[in-house]
Amino acid sequence: MDIKQIVYFLAVVDTGSFSAAAEELYISQSSLSKQIIALEKELGFLLFDRSKRKISLTSAAKVFLPHARRIKDEYYSMLANVAPFKASPSLSIIAIPVIAQYGIPSYIAQFKQAYPTVQLIVEEREASVILPALSSHQFDLAFVRDNYLDRSQFDYIIVARDKLKAILPRHHRLAERKQISLNELSNENFIMFDKGTVVHELIMDACRSAGFEPRIFYASLRVESILGLVASNSGVALMMEKVVEYHRHPNVVDVPLAETISSNLVLAWSKHHQLSEEAKSFITIIQKDSNRIN
Repeated sequence: MDIKQIVYFLAVVDTGSFSAAAEELYISQSSLSKQIIALEKELGFLLFDRSKRKISLTSAAKVFLPHARRIKDEYYSMLANVAPFKASPSLSIIAIPVIAQYGIPSYIAQFKQAYPTVQLIVEEREASVILPALSSHQFDLAFVRDNYLDRSQFDYIIVARDKLKAILPRHHRLAERKQISLNELSNENFIMFDKGTVVHELIMDACRSAGFEPRIFYASLRVESILGLVASNSGVALMMEKVVEYHRHPNVVDVPLAETISSNLVLAWSKHHQLSEEAKSFITIIQKDSNRIN
């Protein structure tokens, strides 16, 4: 048994399926299955009931589960505590998939130039897994949106300020407007980001505050897919201004909303984990840019 098998087991438990866990872990489903089977063989019992369409934990797995969580938490806590004694210093950062749109590569380049001996690891993941990974000390820092961020658990600095805009087909009836209210879109089909993203939850909350439940025609994790469907007159979308600017599409227009629905990109870290000198140095690079941000 190794920590990788424990992590894989918990990923299946937390996502509810082998396919979703494999996607989250960036491995093939067959590789994941082989690791789970190897873990089951060593334990001497099955972890999942695979006889039904939706997998479920066996009775033995329910007993094993809290131990697995403690092993994972303790492992990453141990790594964090011994990190200052490593011969080769390192810094690990996890981010929602917007690194290019918000100019984060420039910060990474500045850090690598200033600290060439530090092993820098940057991974992009979906929002739903980032804060748990940060809390369990799998990563030192995280680029996330500030909406729904638990201020009692995390400190942060603002990297970029942003807000939602309406994304419409070029020949939409509202495309020439200088500003529109969210409730003017209440009868439209919505092309949305997938559940589990902060932007999805933010849009759902905003629409409900405007008095309607959005009629979701399609959901995707890919900006290009959303823009393409809007361009084909399949519906409208709400998207962050800086993301739209980065992914310009000739057949869509972006129109400001009358309501200000903000979402700032922040660099966050756990309040309950002592920052390494490398993490502090990266934070300093962001802080030096605070005048431009504010």
